[in-house]
Amino acid sequence: MRPLTCINAVCPAHATIDVRSSRRRRLTSSIGGWGAQMTLRVDLDDVGNVYRLCFVRGPWAYFTRIGLDEQWGEGWDKAPYQFHAHLPYGDNTGQILKIAFDGPLFPPESGLNGRSLSVLELNTGASPWLRTESYFHGTQIHVMAGVTLLRFTELIELAGGTVFAPIGWGELPTASAPLSEKAV
Repeated sequence: MRPLTCINAVCPAHATIDVRSSRRRRLTSSIGGWGAQMTLRVDLDDVGNVYRLCFVRGPWAYFTRIGLDEQWGEGWDKAPYQFHAHLPYGDNTGQILKIAFDGPLFPPESGLNGRSLSVLELNTGASPWLRTESYFHGTQIHVMAGVTLLRFTELIELAGGTVFAPIGWGELPTASAPLSEKAV
């Protein structure tokens, strides 16, 4: 298993990626230890709007480059997904991107309005994959299926969470268009 990168908080002896507001979204990775610091940059311009959320099994979020109606996994048609669904199939190199997250977010089955749904129901928008709950009538954050990688990082940060990525993100495949569009 590859080491993970902390996206929006400094983690000693870990890499950090910062997704604070800027015109061009970049993930900045800083590896610190004993006073030394090394920075790696990952530019999301090519992939930030190509990969879309298709599956969540805390603390992991899975993104796909093909349409949600084409993405599949074993048991995705059975509810509740947390007992039946397996990870998404990835037939092509770079089809699935897996990142970790942490924060005050509830999965579909938890919280005040928790529901038992299948992955297919979640991917058609029956409920958000992740959400915050407001006990004082504040703004709620909903992370729906199909949200882009770029928007996902923004929403998790807005909720007060952190997104992590493999340190090897500098080696992401060039992705100018989703795989489903390239197949034509």
